[in-house]
Amino acid sequence: MFELFLVMMALTSPILVAIFVRNYFNYKSEVNQKLLALQKENDTNTTIVMQKKLDILTDRVIVLEKIVTNSNIDLSQEISRL
Repeated sequence: MFELFLVMMALTSPILVAIFVRNYFNYKSEVNQKLLALQKENDTNTTIVMQKKLDILTDRVIVLEKIVTNSNIDLSQEISRL
């Protein structure tokens, strides 16, 4: 009886190992795809935030250039708008 068990284990072990290996690589592939999607989403959000900051800073530089080049502008009003 024990010999039959050993024979069955010897015959089914490679099949079980192949199944486990295939499932492992499928799982790893799915996780990598999800990770790439999250990284892409994060990059997109970072780009949007950086663009907003750039717009704000550009507006500030424009106002500062106006202040420096034009003496008719009310300085305190322009600074308060920043």
